[in-house]
Amino acid sequence: MSIEDRDSLPEANDFSLPSAGIETVDRAVFNLFDKDLPFQVKIDDQSTKVPVVFSTGERFALTRRNSPIRDRNNTIILPVIAIYRKSIDISPSQGGYGTPIAFRDQPLYTVKKRLSPKDRDYQNIINRFGIMNQKNVSSRENFSKTDIFPGNEAKPGTLATRRNGKNLSLVADKTVTSLNNRLTDNIFEIITAPYPTFMVVSYEIVFWTQYVQNMNKMIEVMMSRFSGQDTGFKMTTAEGLEYVAFIKSPLASADNFNDFSKDERIIRYNFNIDVPAYIFASKEAGLPSPFRKYQSAPQIEFGYQQVDNKVFTTSKNPEDVVDQNDFILSEIESESMTELKRGQTSAKVYETIKNPFTGQDSTHVAKIVSKNERTGETVASGRIEIDLQTTLDSPTSE
Repeated sequence: MSIEDRDSLPEANDFSLPSAGIETVDRAVFNLFDKDLPFQVKIDDQSTKVPVVFSTGERFALTRRNSPIRDRNNTIILPVIAIYRKSIDISPSQGGYGTPIAFRDQPLYTVKKRLSPKDRDYQNIINRFGIMNQKNVSSRENFSKTDIFPGNEAKPGTLATRRNGKNLSLVADKTVTSLNNRLTDNIFEIITAPYPTFMVVSYEIVFWTQYVQNMNKMIEVMMSRFSGQDTGFKMTTAEGLEYVAFIKSPLASADNFNDFSKDERIIRYNFNIDVPAYIFASKEAGLPSPFRKYQSAPQIEFGYQQVDNKVFTTSKNPEDVVDQNDFILSEIESESMTELKRGQTSAKVYETIKNPFTGQDSTHVAKIVSKNERTGETVASGRIEIDLQTTLDSPTSE
């Protein structure tokens, strides 16, 4: 596979996906209690929706005490549901929930493969359907000179190429052009994004009411809307991202029934929920665009090579132990000792070199290279391959 512009990885400015972050999870949890779950209580024979607040540090400090939330007139706001984010777990155990994707070093995640905008011009060059007498599609008739076979120098305003294909045919293709989507020799554009960062976000939920009957209704509504048999809820954001919120038991009571002389009767239940989530394609200020793209035009190569000396291969060590003696004079990292460099193959060759001082032949083992990376005189040529025949073909798919 030949890859162009892989090192630069230009930004995919015409492609976007919704990002997922901590605020995305916060909004999903808030919408769960504010919109998805029908929390309503009856006040003066009238059904009233229970308000939901996402508490800041100062606001939630009130909910952690026995003092409820009050308005500007110092009037108790009841009933109410308070949400407070407690912690974010980024450990490999993910709070005991784990993750379907293993934790490993994977810098890129492929999110889209599509035809490159350059593919249209490329199809005009190769002339897959053998179109004749068209200026913007390459053909032999568009050559103005024949000094070099099959021609050279395109006519003004026309397109021509010496690439071997239907563009060099002297007669028009009589076959019926199929309208089926067939991807054969095309330029593809692969768009990647950073690998997600997995985490578990924990929240504390507090139910406040003034009557036991209202508290019972709120708890029953929540427990009756569990998704499936598990004690959890499936949450879907407006962007289509899905999360699951798990209720952590028990639901602890913290009322003030012991003393009615000073405080108004307050009923409070609190519990925790965990949301396994992830950070994906963050677009916060100061961060570069998370999407990158590169172009790839795969070709299958069939070839025959010839080497002067005896070629052999060795079986791999079952324990994959690297022989350190093979890399004494090499300035490479230990993890790349078994990797083949460009132009090398896994086969080895017995190389015989005559000593110019003693006149005796010495034999040693050398790696086979298909290309000589160095310039100048090649002293030992037994390790160099000679290409006898090479055939390039592009993969086809129906």
